[in-house]
Amino acid sequence: MSKTPDVGRMSARRVWSDRITKHVIGMGGAAVIGAITLIFAYLLWVVGPIFFPGSMSENAQYNVAARTPVLVDISDNGEVTVRISQQGIVEFYDAQVGRPLAAYALNKSIVRAQRVYPEVNLYALLETNGTVSFVGTEFRVNFVDGQRVLTPKLNFPFSNSSIALDGADLLDVTLFDGELKVLSANQGDSRYAVARFDNVEIGYPLGTPRQTTIETDAPVQQLLSGPRNELTFVFDGQGGLRVDNNTGVAQGRTQLAAGSPGHLISPLLGRYSILIAKDETLTQWGLFKDATGFQLKPMRQFDVPGKVIQILPEPRRKGFVSVSEQGHLALHYPTTGSTIDVLKTDLNGQLVAAVSPRSDLLVVAPDNASIRSFELHNEHPEISFATLWQEVWYEGYEEPLYSWQSSSADTDFEPKFSLTPLAFGTLKAAFYALLFAVPIAIMGAIYTAYFMSPSMRAWVKPGIEIMAALPTVILGFIGGLWLAPIIESYLSSVLSIFFFLPLILFSFAVIWSQLSDKFTRRFTGWYALLVTPIIVGTVYAAFGLGPFFEEQLFGGDSKAWFREVLGLSYDQRNALVVGIIMGLAVIPTIFSIAEDAIYGVPTHLINGSLALGATPWQTLTRVVLLTASPGIFSAVMIGMGRAVGETMIVLMATGNTPLMDFNIFEGMRTFAANIAVELPESEVGSSHYRILFLAALVLFMLTFMFNTLAEVVRQRLRNQYGSL
Repeated sequence: MSKTPDVGRMSARRVWSDRITKHVIGMGGAAVIGAITLIFAYLLWVVGPIFFPGSMSENAQYNVAARTPVLVDISDNGEVTVRISQQGIVEFYDAQVGRPLAAYALNKSIVRAQRVYPEVNLYALLETNGTVSFVGTEFRVNFVDGQRVLTPKLNFPFSNSSIALDGADLLDVTLFDGELKVLSANQGDSRYAVARFDNVEIGYPLGTPRQTTIETDAPVQQLLSGPRNELTFVFDGQGGLRVDNNTGVAQGRTQLAAGSPGHLISPLLGRYSILIAKDETLTQWGLFKDATGFQLKPMRQFDVPGKVIQILPEPRRKGFVSVSEQGHLALHYPTTGSTIDVLKTDLNGQLVAAVSPRSDLLVVAPDNASIRSFELHNEHPEISFATLWQEVWYEGYEEPLYSWQSSSADTDFEPKFSLTPLAFGTLKAAFYALLFAVPIAIMGAIYTAYFMSPSMRAWVKPGIEIMAALPTVILGFIGGLWLAPIIESYLSSVLSIFFFLPLILFSFAVIWSQLSDKFTRRFTGWYALLVTPIIVGTVYAAFGLGPFFEEQLFGGDSKAWFREVLGLSYDQRNALVVGIIMGLAVIPTIFSIAEDAIYGVPTHLINGSLALGATPWQTLTRVVLLTASPGIFSAVMIGMGRAVGETMIVLMATGNTPLMDFNIFEGMRTFAANIAVELPESEVGSSHYRILFLAALVLFMLTFMFNTLAEVVRQRLRNQYGSL
């Protein structure tokens, strides 16, 4: 009797092979999940600090020589405190411990002093004899016995030049693009003086100024120089704020409050807007120009803890510190419109104080014999949920808007970090690419898998799939430098293709259906070869008839017609170019997955449907497509993920402009292209740097959301139609 073999037993080699394979595959899957988790964690680690709240805290207090201070400041490097006293003594102290470093006597009696905007180590001194002189500070670094030694010194940048002001007690001095502008007045007088020095160079005398005395219609309370030294803000004692040009001609006037002289006016960096405080109200007003001249309009209000008696602007950012009558210090930032933190102190009255150039310290001389400093923790003040995703009213703009403009050569620049235009551009590019790719890819997959001859399919399918290997930089090059100029030159021809090609193909199909089956049966599975010459001929005819269409339909200029009739502007690199080129990049992916899903429908389902009397089209629509729907949907979603994350095509073929316009003839900027362009130029750790990583995180989450949604829908389709 023969022994029946034990089929349940496996050899030791097979057992170990199965075990090793199981663990290798498991570790591979775990590695993929771990890599995705680490990427997500790293993005969060880089992005996190921009959402940490800012704060203020007391830093240091130390005693100094008893002198009456008129100015206190922090050096550009943040290490040295500078104090100028009425006695004409300039003193330097270690900013952390208060150790005296140096002191210099100017042999002058000083009434008041101020920074010369936008410099940070240059000061204008108003002397008791009614003249203005200038002094600067510089710091030399030496190493003694291996220790870094910082030595402060004075310099007199304009060769001890001075300006006679006839005893004025109001003063504002600015230095912009080689022009030194000095505004002066006696408070309460109905006039003020302007002295302008051209071609100012450090180390040379000031020369002879152009001086003007300007009469006003009310007593002058405060003077400020406007943007780029071109305008002057004059706040009078009647609650009015006047805007003059440099010759004294009024360019506009804003009435803040009739007969109310109690306003406090302060500039912001750039001087395109100013801060106006009245009692417990603090408002940012913007400078705008209309047909009647320059006007000031309120832009936003800030929450303050009490009546504001002093405003201390940051020298290199648009932030500022407000001082209340009750001794509260409040840290604000205009772009976000937020009050970042409030600190209660025992300080009283007007302060001799300044914010450091790095905006990390507030230094105060509360009395004649001490100096106090407060730390300002506010590294990313421009960032909030509103500035990222909502409309923001930026300086110089007529209304709130979405804007991405991360850098500029202008020192008056206000960073604009709205991610909304980038998100819009990403979805817009993906939409037009899928609008072009999905119909072609899905219809091509249906025909190839269900109708095409097997011998022809053996050539067509690999040919389309190999298109996925084309480098996207090559496609972007073709789209930006070859296709975009062609579409611009033959716009009416290109648009006519989208109309005439479907019409002619449909007409050919109608004619073909009227022919005898005996004739048409010979070409079953090879219709693509018959249609190809028709497609090529239609495209060629469209370009040949382009001038005729241009003249008959668009009056000889299609771009002008779209602009004047439909209000659609035209850019050479636009969404139409992106739709075609990125569509060509996405088509192979969608086609390959969808074709495999359709071709993989079991043959017995098709034969059973046909045996029951269904036509091939009924079998396709009611059996094949429903059974293959999970795969087709997955193909579309994977194509969308490819389109959303595409970089080089949109970088080279869109114009890379962060516009929010669904116009197919306008460009856009996407998350991926923006990161590729700006990340190499951003400063590590800066707000710009972290915002780019935030854009990467949003793109990561967007694709993850699409993939998750695709998987959920695919599973439901499989559960519903998988049993057919």
